[in-house]
Amino acid sequence: MGGLVSSLAFPVPKLPQSFYHDLLKRRDLVWLETKRGERIPAIHIQAPLRRRRNVTLLFSHGNAEDIALHLPFVTALAHRTGADVLSYEYVGYGPSRFKDCVPSEKGCYRAIDAAWDYLVNHGVEPSSIVIYGRSIGTGPSVDLASRVEAKGLILQSPIDSAIRCALGYGSSLALRPIDIFVNYEKMSKVSCRVFIMHGTDDDVVPLRCGRALQKLAQHPVDPAWIPGYGHNDIPHDTVFHHVGAFLDALAGGGGPSLRPGGLFSS
Repeated sequence: MGGLVSSLAFPVPKLPQSFYHDLLKRRDLVWLETKRGERIPAIHIQAPLRRRRNVTLLFSHGNAEDIALHLPFVTALAHRTGADVLSYEYVGYGPSRFKDCVPSEKGCYRAIDAAWDYLVNHGVEPSSIVIYGRSIGTGPSVDLASRVEAKGLILQSPIDSAIRCALGYGSSLALRPIDIFVNYEKMSKVSCRVFIMHGTDDDVVPLRCGRALQKLAQHPVDPAWIPGYGHNDIPHDTVFHHVGAFLDALAGGGGPSLRPGGLFSS
């Protein structure tokens, strides 16, 4: 049963190797190695110098996509927010799919650990790293944030767990042994400030998941419940605006919460 949950959780894009030709030629491509020796690609995008912040976003993408499919988004994210972006691939996704790697929850954790280690080992201070996950990418993001001292955590359309997202709270109690990405058990261990944005009409990951994590966070800022939008149609301009505002708030210091109806009102 646990294997079935895992297989349903990872609908890997089945793209031909030729699709990754341009990705593998990029100058900002780096190869990461997990603790099990799995090699995964990552893109380390530098923000334009004229507006560059002393911040790096460690980005974990959503499901049914891979690093090559979301390149336009993460490139625009760096240019629009002024933050450098390291976007890494999950084990068993993208080019690593052709190396007999199989996607799994633990593989995602190994991948984000390799990405964090790469940044720290290349001189990026943990206090300047903001962990950012979208959809299923909030699983490895929350897990990492619960174990390290990062500058902040951004969760876009987050799951509270795979079972709770799909079947609700009651089912998660009975099915806890096979649940994955159990964010609701880890949020209380996240010591940095947390910003959550979620479409109110999301029928893939219900808004209740984002609301549940907002209540569990130690240091939440005002969330952005974005009216009328679902899981995959929140305009990029809206996302960039909220991410930039959160980074501004982190740079300005202050308390862990912003006043209701303030910077992050939707």
